Amino acid sequence: MTKDKSKGKLQSSISFRDSIKTKLIFIMALLVAVPLLVAILISYESSTSKAKEDALDNLDAKCRLVETQFQQIVTKNILALQTFSVAPSTITYIENYGTEENPIPDDVMLAQMDAINEFMADDNVSVILSKASGDQLLRADRSELTNISDRDYFQEATSTGKPAISNIVVSKSNGNRITIICVPIFNEAGTQVIGTIQRSFDLNNIHEFLAENVSDGYITDRAGMMAAHAQFEIAPEDEYDLSDYEFIGSSETNGLMTADFDGELTYMSWTREPTTGYVVVVSKQNSEIMESAIKSALIVVIIGAILLVIAIVISLIIATSFTKPIIAVTETITELADGGFKKIKGYSKRKDEFGEIVRSTNSVIDRLSNIVHSIKVSAATVTTSSEDLADMANQIAATTDTVANAVQEIATGAVQQAEEIQQAAENVGKITDAVSGVQNSTDNMETLAGKMKEASENSSQSLNNLQTSSSEMTDKIEEITKTISATKDAVANINERVEGISGIAAQTNLLSLNASIEAARAGEAGKGFAVVAEEIRKLADDSDSMAQDIRAEMDILLRQSEAAVAAANLVKQGNLEQQEAIGGTLESVNGMLADIDGTVEGVRDIAGGATTCVNSNDVVSDAMSSLSAISQENAASSETTGASVQELSATVSSLANSADDLKDIAVKLNEEVSFFKDDAVEE
Repeated sequence: MTKDKSKGKLQSSISFRDSIKTKLIFIMALLVAVPLLVAILISYESSTSKAKEDALDNLDAKCRLVETQFQQIVTKNILALQTFSVAPSTITYIENYGTEENPIPDDVMLAQMDAINEFMADDNVSVILSKASGDQLLRADRSELTNISDRDYFQEATSTGKPAISNIVVSKSNGNRITIICVPIFNEAGTQVIGTIQRSFDLNNIHEFLAENVSDGYITDRAGMMAAHAQFEIAPEDEYDLSDYEFIGSSETNGLMTADFDGELTYMSWTREPTTGYVVVVSKQNSEIMESAIKSALIVVIIGAILLVIAIVISLIIATSFTKPIIAVTETITELADGGFKKIKGYSKRKDEFGEIVRSTNSVIDRLSNIVHSIKVSAATVTTSSEDLADMANQIAATTDTVANAVQEIATGAVQQAEEIQQAAENVGKITDAVSGVQNSTDNMETLAGKMKEASENSSQSLNNLQTSSSEMTDKIEEITKTISATKDAVANINERVEGISGIAAQTNLLSLNASIEAARAGEAGKGFAVVAEEIRKLADDSDSMAQDIRAEMDILLRQSEAAVAAANLVKQGNLEQQEAIGGTLESVNGMLADIDGTVEGVRDIAGGATTCVNSNDVVSDAMSSLSAISQENAASSETTGASVQELSATVSSLANSADDLKDIAVKLNEEVSFFKDDAVEE
């Protein structure tokens, strides 16, 4: 994290590719996309296969339906002809044809044959009544009569006694392509074929029938010649020979075959009509069959794409909810590294691990802020006390210099007094003045010594207060050390959790390996599961890599915590050394107080001596020898006092130096604490 000074915001130094958020989105999207894509592919394949199967089933059903309808047309013709063939009038007419006893006129039979055409209502009028010899007896179209004994359908009908249908023939009367349905006529006893009734069926009607029911289809006769097609009419001169198709000569009644027409695969469902033996074929191109299949499969693909987009959006939301607390903690720690105290806004009410981290971080910020505030206050107090102590020490030093000068003057006067004892007789009057001057000087020195004692006592009290503040600051530093150690322990716990994540990733990797082995054992059926197992393995590897990244970040934080503990220990050690220095200074001041007491006593002795000198002024002449001895003692005492004052001056100088050292320590402490920008925690 780096700080943009122009905007006052923290900017991340982590690239988009290395971001945990990007990895989370990629992993979660991959977890959703891989199974979804596999499901879409499987669904697409199954949908197209099922749609193709359904289309082929529909093609077969359509073919059967057309065959049924074609059979109904044939059956209708046969029933109409059979109704005519079993009529007593028909049997009587054939049996008595050509005799005078024939009770039924030709017109009656022709009327019945016309009724058949009217009943069929298909524009076919060629109904022919023939004898068993093949000679035609009557024609509904009133055309010329011929012999049909050489016709296949006639021979089949008379030999088998069953209805027979011809292959495709061209009508000689009108030139149309037709098929002929021939029904045998039995005698009254039903034991002998005595004739036939036949009817022609125009195949153009079959074309119209096919065009109404199918878009692409045709009907062939038993020889494989195309009888009619749904898409076009067949002229008499046209021949479409399909005898090489598999349904010709097949023992099956229906089936499915394929053919390639102009590079287009075509499926053909065929069914054999049992009465005529004709084959009904319904065709459909592969592109038409797959069109509906692809449409239904595209719906699945579109739904899958929508689900994938939704999954990516959800992944983005979840990844954002994971990374935002981490970014907030990073910003707070970065701000703390710059000396600022900024609590994390929000996320503290979350009940997951991120909420716990945010609450712990805010607690650390609060405690560090309070500790730094206490250190700043203590440092300010130490600075003030050291400045006061330095001022007092300087004042004591100045006073000590004054006392030293005064004592030096006393010593000089005492020496001169001893030298001038011999002239004391002549200068008795001057002694009185000198003694008076000595008494005044001793009074002043006693007053000055009292002030020195009071200043020394104040210095001792200030040093005691400074020592107490230093002890409190040591306790605060100890609390900082404990707090940072707790942070270090928390980081160690997080590292243990990361180890747990690595363990889970290893287990997941092992499970993925086992799943791959089982998928390999399953063979072709386990390929899809093997792909999923491979993706799970990749996810486990990514999870382990992410755990390693988190562990590296935690190691950095752990090293920073250890460095903070070391720094706190150094501050603590410096404070202990400061306490030792203050203790030494306090001992020196207490020793100086004792010396000042001795000085006061000495000054009092001088004052007493001066009084004695005044009282003994009248007897100076008699006590000249005693005065000489007293003068010598005064000189010695003055020298002793001068030495004591010099020692006191040296002690005060040491106290001033200690105060200056204490001030330097306080300034250094203030400079170190000033790293933290503001005592107040930024919410």
